[in-house]
Amino acid sequence: MDKEKLDKIIKDYKVQPVGNGYIDLIVSRDLFKQFVHELIENGFVIKSVSWWEWCANKDECKYGLGGPESKFYRGWFAELPIDVDDIELSDLTTEKAIENVIDLIDSKSIQYPDEIISFHESNWLTPAIWLDVPDNWINKFN
Repeated sequence: MDKEKLDKIIKDYKVQPVGNGYIDLIVSRDLFKQFVHELIENGFVIKSVSWWEWCANKDECKYGLGGPESKFYRGWFAELPIDVDDIELSDLTTEKAIENVIDLIDSKSIQYPDEIISFHESNWLTPAIWLDVPDNWINKFN
């Protein structure tokens, strides 16, 4: 694994890291498929997906608890108080691993008491990728 390559991929896809590491790499809905491809094709291991609410401009979020302002877009992200979706990809081919991550994101739905939120119907629902990298890797974006 090449940390410099990872940082370049993050910059190229306008990914918003949360904190100093490489978990909660918030990626836009428009770029997530290409980002997943790039990561897996370059040997990076995706271990989980967390979920965030995109709040355009300075709008208040309805579901999220708070989080970072976007460095690339006008608005901010609020973390959803739900479990992270873990994913096991170690025994899969590159193509199958990519397909599994994209399918996990595309098929996401969240059950709230009064409604069901789905990735396809809620344009604010945004994924964040968690990578399995050495603990001492610090991203250069915060």
